[in-house]
Amino acid sequence: MRTYLIDYGRTSYELPVLLEWKFSYGCALPCDAFEISFVFDGTMLEMLTNAVRFKAEFDGETVFFGTVDDFEVSVSENGCIAAVSGRGLAALLLDNEAEAAQYYSASLDMILEKYVYPCGITNVRKNVSVPQQALVVDSGASMWKVLEDFVFFGSGVIPRLTKDGVLIIGEEAGNSFTASGKTAVSKQVLKRKRYGVISEVLVKNRALGSSQTVKNTEFTEIGGNCRRVVNVPRKTRYDAMRSTGEYQIRKSKADELLISLSVPSVFKVFPGDRLELTESPLGVSGEFYVKRTVCFADGESAGTEIILTKEY
Repeated sequence: MRTYLIDYGRTSYELPVLLEWKFSYGCALPCDAFEISFVFDGTMLEMLTNAVRFKAEFDGETVFFGTVDDFEVSVSENGCIAAVSGRGLAALLLDNEAEAAQYYSASLDMILEKYVYPCGITNVRKNVSVPQQALVVDSGASMWKVLEDFVFFGSGVIPRLTKDGVLIIGEEAGNSFTASGKTAVSKQVLKRKRYGVISEVLVKNRALGSSQTVKNTEFTEIGGNCRRVVNVPRKTRYDAMRSTGEYQIRKSKADELLISLSVPSVFKVFPGDRLELTESPLGVSGEFYVKRTVCFADGESAGTEIILTKEY
């Protein structure tokens, strides 16, 4: 693997062989993250101080591109070691707050021009047509929240960034894999939860005296009972009220069923891919989405933890 730190002038510095590394990937939030360490010498201090971006390549493919958050240099009996950590490019939208605003007919291009491109994300793939719509931006909302609300309420999808820093708007098919009883898996874990899963959302527009109820019928049919009440601004459209309820339910269902597989290979599977699980000792089978992955390596082992879910 080859890794690079890039400064604000776009000068790239190739790093020495890493002692340890961990790359965490998720479809949207929490933000992708990286942690690396390598042998340090005094000539690297200026480079570390000026670094704003990090890039990792494996077999000629970019497997991580993101922002540098911090670094630490330590001297001990283990030698002189530098540790650097950071996040994926979604951090650029999460860290920047928007001013309060109200739009009666906003377009996707306008949202990108005002809330995405100025933060440094310019590579965008649009796989869905998002209609023009009214949008209320609360003071202090992150740029990510503005984009996420606009895209979800308009088209029912959640934007995400790829491992190489491309913003995806709309569904995009990933790779497909199969894991059977013959697949090298060192650990398998199944977790199902009921706590926090919403059975019903009552969406209210108190200014207009209107309301709408959205139900999670799959959960209520197995005894689920967790109601939420959400108040929306006066200008919220009726269809946006329903989307608000659907969004709350979808978020609550995200971790209802999680399956974790630990495999000895790295950079084979990423969020958005699909995995067909068969002959699992957990007693489950079928097609699952890859929700998160964590690739790691140190002086003793290397591998990937793959977190699967039924909901994308």
